[in-house]
Amino acid sequence: MDGNAKNHDGRALIGLADPLPVSGKTMGYVRVPYSRNESAYGFIAAPITVIANGDGPTALFLAGSQGDEFEGQIALSRLAQEIEPDAVTGRIIIFPMANTSAAEAGQRNSPIDGLNLNRTYPGDIRGRITEIMANYIERALMPESDFVVDLHSGGASLEYLPSAAFLDHPDPNERARRLAIAMAFGAPSILFWKANEDRTSSGAARRAGSVRISAEIGGGSRVTGAHVATTYNGVRNVLAWAGILPFPEAPAAPGPVVREVDMERDYLYALEPGLFEPLVSLGDDIVAGQLVGRIHDPSTPGSMPHDIRTDVAGTVVCLRSLTKTDRGDCVLHVGRAPQSQLLAEIESARGLTWVSDLYRRRRPRVRRTPKGESDET
Repeated sequence: MDGNAKNHDGRALIGLADPLPVSGKTMGYVRVPYSRNESAYGFIAAPITVIANGDGPTALFLAGSQGDEFEGQIALSRLAQEIEPDAVTGRIIIFPMANTSAAEAGQRNSPIDGLNLNRTYPGDIRGRITEIMANYIERALMPESDFVVDLHSGGASLEYLPSAAFLDHPDPNERARRLAIAMAFGAPSILFWKANEDRTSSGAARRAGSVRISAEIGGGSRVTGAHVATTYNGVRNVLAWAGILPFPEAPAAPGPVVREVDMERDYLYALEPGLFEPLVSLGDDIVAGQLVGRIHDPSTPGSMPHDIRTDVAGTVVCLRSLTKTDRGDCVLHVGRAPQSQLLAEIESARGLTWVSDLYRRRRPRVRRTPKGESDET
């Protein structure tokens, strides 16, 4: 257990300042102090599994950053059950309920402080529960990790085409590293997001000296076996690509479809409250000016539905799954064909094995120190 305390049932209890295990299989909880009226000395027990053996890369897998996203939580729970240290070269850190209070409640945001973990980085060790959790992930988990895979879905309100995803970065080398992991994941689609990453786990990983991608698979408050399998296989594919864990039974994945997404351009929102009737489906190709849905107001007899038309063309990669809709809710977003620069980068990233290359060169293992914001472009 590498000095970590044990609970009465044998599971490890890891404090916010404790070192992570470097050998064997450790299953237990990170203790996040939470004093409340009913429990003066209580804590939030954030589940964690660390599986380590020998010298090799470290991979960090997150799920439950938003508590209503279940596919990743299930896939990582299965991974933690199955893998034993003798199969591993390196280290796997599994944090399946990253915003633990939100995941326990099945809600997007924490019911304790109302915060969304993936909009809270870099967090604050002296802050609210979600801020403490964000700080722990960025300060303690990510600096130990060569790369991070943050598993998401559309949650309760949205559903996604199964996709790996990564955020844009001005450094082409950093983009190539992110793209290589996303391609290794093996999802049928890759989303290349142009958005501000500073408050997300992508920005946290960048500041910590790690490389992060995400996945957006399923959602709609329901879990399918196919979506869990895509998530699980994607995690195993990445571990095999990094040289941490063989996955010989992984099916050969065809080349993914890469699409660009600009959050300022490609998202479509409801401008009236009511009941949303979608007129398109996930995976549909749409054109500018197309009628994609209607908002109905049954409370006003004789009222005409409000038409929703898109100003953009592309493929529907995300679609609202809740019918009750308020003004300002996202109803869908599209992905577009990549520009020529990204197409060239896709070819150069294909076959890139930068993580395993580091360890083939027998780079001495060092703990990275999180970078200051002044180091970032």
